[in-house]
Amino acid sequence: MQHIDEEMFRILIQAGSVRRVTVEPAPWNGKPRWCVTLKLGMDEGVIKSARDPVRTWASLDTIVRWLEACGVGVVEVKIG
Repeated sequence: MQHIDEEMFRILIQAGSVRRVTVEPAPWNGKPRWCVTLKLGMDEGVIKSARDPVRTWASLDTIVRWLEACGVGVVEVKIG
């Protein structure tokens, strides 16, 4: 799985290279958090932060606003 920063994510979205964006629980984090994974051709990626290999958000509202600002129109949400 690739680790993709926010700038590259925006570039990939604008280029139409992302086949699917998924919001899912981040179970490795100890507390309820959410992460973004994406499908790029046959590969998958996860959004990373500046300090961590996986960026997480505390609420779905926040992550949806962030995805809208990045230009994402359709998202799949996994709740379990």
